[in-house]
Amino acid sequence: MPNITWSNGYIRNNDAALYYEVHPSVEEGAPLLICLHGNGEDMHIFDEHIAPLLPYYTVITPDSRAQGKSSAGERPLSYELFAEDLFTLINKLQIGNFLLLGFSDGGNTALEFALRHQERVCAMILVGANLSPEGLTATTRRGLQLLALGNGLRDLMSRGKRKDRDLVRLMLEHPHIEPQQLEKVSIPTLVISGERDVIKNEHSELIAASLPNARRVVIPGAGHFVMKDAPDEFSRIVLEFLMEDD
Repeated sequence: MPNITWSNGYIRNNDAALYYEVHPSVEEGAPLLICLHGNGEDMHIFDEHIAPLLPYYTVITPDSRAQGKSSAGERPLSYELFAEDLFTLINKLQIGNFLLLGFSDGGNTALEFALRHQERVCAMILVGANLSPEGLTATTRRGLQLLALGNGLRDLMSRGKRKDRDLVRLMLEHPHIEPQQLEKVSIPTLVISGERDVIKNEHSELIAASLPNARRVVIPGAGHFVMKDAPDEFSRIVLEFLMEDD
């Protein structure tokens, strides 16, 4: 991999300004790992997991559109759009091949990206991803529906609530990936979920079974936020998989 000469900044994809940060490896020419956060979060969800990776990888953490320091733009939010944003980012930074880790909505974005540009991804880690809203547990979907209703009522009084409403609706209405579509994605993939995840256990199994070169790991006792619930175990699993692929 080439030496990294660029640093934190913004790139534009049409109507949105997208923020990213670069965490250079101590190893010259280290492979690149891009980490995508979940819904309503920002890049800092990965903060405590970056340091163990830097001896081996340069880590890039973008803020997804409408979240963190990235602007929303005017286009309807979708995981396809987030994948387009990622494609714009790697092209503008002149990144060739890279490793990809996506948490929750970031995992959905990673899948959408892989369906379109798998030749750019060396290996992929999906953490709490889903193929459709039906992959969420019934309790989680009811909670989101109540949250969307509340945000809709507040939106009548505050235009500033539009972003919150749109992000909740994104989880309720997207993605729409058929398991058969995953059969053409041959990237080595690790599917991680928590034992008490908001994604149905059988749904995570379906993702791993539908990808030709994937395996699944369940972290005991952890919920959806496995990175916070079991940080040491999570970092170990991620690093072992990435180094195995190297």
